[in-house]
Amino acid sequence: MFNLSLERKIKSISPQALINFGLLLFAFFSPFSIAGSQTGLCLALLGWAWKIVSRRSFCWKSSFFELPVIVYLGAYLLSIIFSQNKLASLISLRNEWLLVIPFLLINNLKEENFIRKLVNLVFLISGLVALYAIWQHYAGIDLIRHKLFDPVLPSGKFRSTAFFGLPLTYSFYAMIIGIVSFCLGTYEKNPSLKIFYFVVSVLCVTGNLFTYTRSTLFAQIFAFIIFFIFSKSRHKKKEILAVVGYFIAIYLIDPGILSRSIMAAKAGSLQQADIRSIIWSTSFNIFKDYPVFGIGFGNFLEFYQSYLKIPSQIFGHAHNDFLNVAANAGVIGLLAFIFLWVILLKNLLGRYKEKEEGYSKALILGGVLSLLAYLLASQFQCYYTDAEDNMILFFFLGLSEVISRIPSKDKLT
Repeated sequence: MFNLSLERKIKSISPQALINFGLLLFAFFSPFSIAGSQTGLCLALLGWAWKIVSRRSFCWKSSFFELPVIVYLGAYLLSIIFSQNKLASLISLRNEWLLVIPFLLINNLKEENFIRKLVNLVFLISGLVALYAIWQHYAGIDLIRHKLFDPVLPSGKFRSTAFFGLPLTYSFYAMIIGIVSFCLGTYEKNPSLKIFYFVVSVLCVTGNLFTYTRSTLFAQIFAFIIFFIFSKSRHKKKEILAVVGYFIAIYLIDPGILSRSIMAAKAGSLQQADIRSIIWSTSFNIFKDYPVFGIGFGNFLEFYQSYLKIPSQIFGHAHNDFLNVAANAGVIGLLAFIFLWVILLKNLLGRYKEKEEGYSKALILGGVLSLLAYLLASQFQCYYTDAEDNMILFFFLGLSEVISRIPSKDKLT
């Protein structure tokens, strides 16, 4: 009897149900577990493959993601052909599999209600994780890895990492959630949801600031400025005052947030200089020697070590996504990488202008601001190469395109 019941349940599972389940798993695990979130993605991709096989046809929904992704991957393949170590570059190509996320969403989601569930689930877990990150800032303890953080001087407090291994990784993730949830909260009319979105935004922005990460601090502020340029809210002045008041309050609570941001680099002293100046100059020297096709992805660590002119910590990337691509794939790769983001931004702005006020427009604006924040933050760190950050960015960019295709049932309620 039990076997018959189990067999019926298995038969009742559809490809779309597996896709939805995988995406829900991704939404649940994304704020704290890369293994869990990628497991969810793989299940969703398996469901998509199952759908294609069961239908015996391949139905593809065209989008503005296709051309720039193809151009970028084409440049990547060229860098492999001319790579200084072709095997290492070929192996590194596997890291680009996350580019499938927007296509997975575009080709398999068509219900606004389910998109809302995905977004709200990400927000809920992100808010809880942000509480842990805020606690870490004062306690200085990583409960998962069983280690104590070193205090940051002069504040004496600690750089939060939440469940990720590095403050930089968590800061970008929290920044994205803080941006998108703020956009939805500003447009939301339902009091309960409005409070939920704003609470999540405050928690995640605070979690970001408590990582003491300069790139995401400036990108977060930049995103708010752009938001108010876009905003046509009747309460814009109150909203601006609220955001400014928040940043003043958080600074008064912990002035150390800006201490790293105003630190002046003094040339000639490795101890006093910002290490990024060393990373950037070394990376640029690599680019100068391999300007057309670069050294090939997967080879940066080896070349960086050989190009260092003064003793320094060894890094596996250029701490700037665009410089990193230039060093690895040359001018060809850099132009393709720039083309990718220009096309995505141009089309997302078009989608935003087409939509009437409501949930769809708010979510698309969250995607636009997330992309702009990434473009600024990526000048100081390689966030594209960080899987946790890459996934959440393309998740919201993909959802922005999906929601733009769904006729709005109503305004935000």
